[in-house]
Amino acid sequence: MPLHPFVIALEPDDHQALNRVVEKGLAAEAEWLAAARKRQGIHHLRGEAARAARGRVRTEFARLRKTGKLAGTRDLVVAREVRAELKRRGMTGAYEPVPVAQAGASGRPVGSSPRKQGRLGDDRTTLTSRLAVRLPADLGDQLVRACYWESAPAVKALLEWQDRWGDGPEVIMREAERNGALNVITMFVAALAPRPDADSLLEKVRLQDMVVTTGDIIRSAVKHAIH
Repeated sequence: MPLHPFVIALEPDDHQALNRVVEKGLAAEAEWLAAARKRQGIHHLRGEAARAARGRVRTEFARLRKTGKLAGTRDLVVAREVRAELKRRGMTGAYEPVPVAQAGASGRPVGSSPRKQGRLGDDRTTLTSRLAVRLPADLGDQLVRACYWESAPAVKALLEWQDRWGDGPEVIMREAERNGALNVITMFVAALAPRPDADSLLEKVRLQDMVVTTGDIIRSAVKHAIH
């Protein structure tokens, strides 16, 4: 089955807790396989009868994995919870493909601020771990499409906000310092940069919170898996 790879930022504690969930799932799979082989009497069978019995066990094992009843790998655990998370958020409908110009774009999508990437709900987080996961192609495509189109109105509004207010003095100074170009002219340009009022800043935060990334969904799925 084709797989869709994702790499997301995650809290180290959540990563370790997920590993423990996977270990329990693997143990549950081993227990199920032992019981199924015993029920089929595989140890007492030979030849075609043994092959047929093993085939029945493999078929049922694959079915239970596909339905999420058994999950002994990280990919299976996360996939099960991503499906549930998309359902909880009402993101299981049909979506058009992501426009070619946007498909595979690297980095955070426009409007997904570093502030949002560093928190879930109201709790500050430290997303210093990296989680690599592979989802079934249909689920991965649904995740990407749903996040893109559900976020599209907010992203459009954030682009308009950016056109209206620009980067602002702080961003101009920070970028100049990073590029080794901090000088009197840069400081003068930054001083003249337009400054959004309080209502405009609040509107930007509201729009940023409406942007949903694939990382947001997978992190939430991990939270449900470990609790």
